[in-house]
Amino acid sequence: MKYFAAMFAATVASAVAVSSVEHRSLRYSKAGKTGKSSKRIGGSYSYSFSLNSIDATAEDGLNAPPQEQQEIQTTFPHQVIGITSKETLDDPSSPQARALHWIMNDDDMTLDIDSPEWTQRYIMASFYFATGGGDWDECNAPKDNSRSAIDEANENCTLSATQYNIGKKRVYGTKPWLSPVSVCEWASTACHNTDNSKKGTISQIEFEDNALEGILIDELSHLYNLQFLLLEKGKLTGNIPSKLGQLPLIILDLDYNQLSGDIPDEIYDATTLQQIDLNNNQLGGIISPKITQLSTLTFFQIDNNMMEGTIPEEMGDMKQLGEYS
Repeated sequence: MKYFAAMFAATVASAVAVSSVEHRSLRYSKAGKTGKSSKRIGGSYSYSFSLNSIDATAEDGLNAPPQEQQEIQTTFPHQVIGITSKETLDDPSSPQARALHWIMNDDDMTLDIDSPEWTQRYIMASFYFATGGGDWDECNAPKDNSRSAIDEANENCTLSATQYNIGKKRVYGTKPWLSPVSVCEWASTACHNTDNSKKGTISQIEFEDNALEGILIDELSHLYNLQFLLLEKGKLTGNIPSKLGQLPLIILDLDYNQLSGDIPDEIYDATTLQQIDLNNNQLGGIISPKITQLSTLTFFQIDNNMMEGTIPEEMGDMKQLGEYS
């Protein structure tokens, strides 16, 4: 049995009214590792993947017996409940569903599902799939778990994260993403290496001009010790997740992408921020007066966007702010 017993899965059942157009049900039964992929059937997806030797199948419910049309029962590892919505996981094409499939079926690390590293690994894998991992310029996942494939992937991975002098011990990764090693060894990341609960948690994710394309997922906000998020010169679209403001960020650098929407007010709740670099995107809205909460902010750059209004007068009192544009 790969990984763990089915008892670790959390079950959520809800009664739903079924329209005459489409109904989808997700049912679980005991099975061995299947490694199945998604396929299109009629108007909905049929999707199978092994969750701790549980086979989950979403089928078109139009021809299902009436009793099956009255209830949708979904089962996912309890670690993802509260991190990713059921609706997202129900979509087999979503980065999160792909990450869950990978960690349950293809990941050779065989982590204990109750370990904090399992959750962190799921989030990092979701980020990989959400940003076009597999089509990055460097540090893509090995084609398979064979020694030769891993060696080939290592040869095509030369990236590493900037070693900021923040007076704390950290370790830096240089290996391809989704390699069968700790996420702290994945390229362009850094992890805390202190003698406390932060040890082994992600401190930094950094890519510049590595053909990242996609969206920033909300799950990043569950990397609770993330300090540096630098994703420059890519093709990231969509909004900046507001929940990033819950993190102890020091640098947020997302310049030269295609991000849109407003800068979330919640970003200014990350009072540890020293640098915000968002120039050359498609951001709109205004600069919130909440920016004055950032007493350590020394660099703020948002030029070449679609923002409106004027610079808040309160910014004139931010004596520590050395440069902004």
